[in-house]
Amino acid sequence: MGWFIRQQITGFWNGDHDKVQYYRKMAIHLVTCFLFFAYIAATLNYLIFKFRLYIRHGRQTIASPWLLLLLACECLYFLTSLLSAIENLLPPSRRRTLQPLDIDKDHIKCPIVHVLLPCCNEPTRIQTETIRAALGLDYAQDRFKVLVLDDGGQDELKAICDSLQAEDGGQTLQYLRRTKLPGLPHHFKCGNLNYGLKHSVDSEYVVIVDADMIVHPSFLRRMLPYLVDSPNVAFTQIPQCYYNLPAGDLLNSSCVIIYDKILPHRDSVNMATCVGTGAVFRRSHLDSIGGFQPHSVSEDTNASFMLLAQGFESVYVHKRLQIGLAPWTFEAFLKQRIRWGRGAIQQVATWKMLLGPSSKLTCLQKGLVFWHTGYYVTPIINSFLLLLLFVMLALNLNLSVGSLDENLDLVTDSSVGLVTWRILWMIMWVGMEKPTRTIDTIQARNREESYFWWMAPYLLVMLMKMINWNKSFVFRSTGNIDMTGKRGKQPVGRFSQVKVHLVCVVSVVAIVLFRVIYATGHHADCVEWFRVIGLSLFLVTTSFHMLVPILFLANQKSHLKLSDRESLLSYDARGVPEFVPELLTGRPQWSWSVLLYEGLSIAVLAFWAGVLCFSVAMKSHQMGWCDMQQSF
Repeated sequence: MGWFIRQQITGFWNGDHDKVQYYRKMAIHLVTCFLFFAYIAATLNYLIFKFRLYIRHGRQTIASPWLLLLLACECLYFLTSLLSAIENLLPPSRRRTLQPLDIDKDHIKCPIVHVLLPCCNEPTRIQTETIRAALGLDYAQDRFKVLVLDDGGQDELKAICDSLQAEDGGQTLQYLRRTKLPGLPHHFKCGNLNYGLKHSVDSEYVVIVDADMIVHPSFLRRMLPYLVDSPNVAFTQIPQCYYNLPAGDLLNSSCVIIYDKILPHRDSVNMATCVGTGAVFRRSHLDSIGGFQPHSVSEDTNASFMLLAQGFESVYVHKRLQIGLAPWTFEAFLKQRIRWGRGAIQQVATWKMLLGPSSKLTCLQKGLVFWHTGYYVTPIINSFLLLLLFVMLALNLNLSVGSLDENLDLVTDSSVGLVTWRILWMIMWVGMEKPTRTIDTIQARNREESYFWWMAPYLLVMLMKMINWNKSFVFRSTGNIDMTGKRGKQPVGRFSQVKVHLVCVVSVVAIVLFRVIYATGHHADCVEWFRVIGLSLFLVTTSFHMLVPILFLANQKSHLKLSDRESLLSYDARGVPEFVPELLTGRPQWSWSVLLYEGLSIAVLAFWAGVLCFSVAMKSHQMGWCDMQQSF
């Protein structure tokens, strides 16, 4: 805390931040820290009390083993909340914005830069835009080269590159296609990038740009100063920005939490990582770890961690200097996110180097590395908890042991922790620099919470398949599904992709209605009503989150299509999309679903706040649960 305050004060008195903005951010961060420690205290108090209660009433507890399973889930969630909150408690980076490189004055000092464009069967129109944008970088033309790395064997792409080479005399553009020998591992994008590195041995820096990303002409001039003047900086990274996001961004493709929250905070402790595109690497540092890492399909992030573990530094430049495509279809979106998950799990293979005694990472940094993988294990807890609570509600299983007054204390402690966490989750998002509008912050927060639940079944299947990963995984480039016209129509059975979610929603609605009707019919007491309402609220809330992919597929006809893509952009004379970085926010258009999910979030908070007030009132009047029955 003291370190944060000193850093903020130093940044303010250096004059690099507006006074009002400084006080606003500092106040929000201090409130966040206070709420987080209050949540830790409240939840620890609840868990310790519950643990002692179960020991004190051992026979009852053994007779209700599902309560022990529920306690195990609560303990695991508490640990994950501690790990996930680390990066949110870190202050945003106070890094100064450096002046762009002046090409006219510093032409002799301009380092040699090679731009690597890995391609794999994307539509050639999109690839051409990316190549032309790279060729149009505002940089000394004799000091940089664009290498098109064709991993799909596209003759049409080769012809386009030949034509572009003829235009500039073949000095700036080079087309490369590697030979893939049968029976030997190719390592997908990682192998393609390393093949490019073999053909760029004279470069001082290499840039990674995906085939569907358009970089701004000022990209190199803005990024290189962070590297040229700081020999220990291994790479710089900018956020991704998408121009084809559907209204509301139901699937959370914009990844606002990564680009506008996690990476700016991680940058304050030198843990900002590469996100696959829009990164500039110092070639000598990259060579020191053997290039991009084939241990994981997330070669970008894994290489980042390896560089940081060697004691090098990274810089996150929070400027939107690239625009590109988010996955167009639900199938493409799932393939992208599952690949991210697989890459994070495969990163375990390098843990000895990242977390071992030879690593130069601090304990805090190692915790962030561990959580990068640990996040993708939470679907196991999510799935198990949902099934457990569903069975408990369906069978009307007992939720408590001990006396009624002891359970009143337990409910009070539980509601304090839940209320504190809900408020903390809301406040944490208020401090985001982008998006700046309140409605956009709400939208991003709720999309992230929904994603945490509805994505769990897919990630759980991914984890189950990891044992046979080498046999089951086939690389498909992100955003390339249903884009070429070969598979333009959505299959009749498109809802088969969300059958688990459909079963979940229907089952929850059915069992909740049954339990409410049954409790009303046989005049249940207040204890049973609390159990039914509490479990029903959680399951219904989760079902709303599970509806997200169903709603996306149901509304797919109104979504943007590849044929609409060019209408979303404006082009210069060369056919390259134009954009103003300062006007890009990365946020999708507003959607009515924002209000629906915000109302749901407030309803959950109001319920547990009401439970807290009611239980406190009962305790203050020295009334037990039996007295509550009479008060209804």
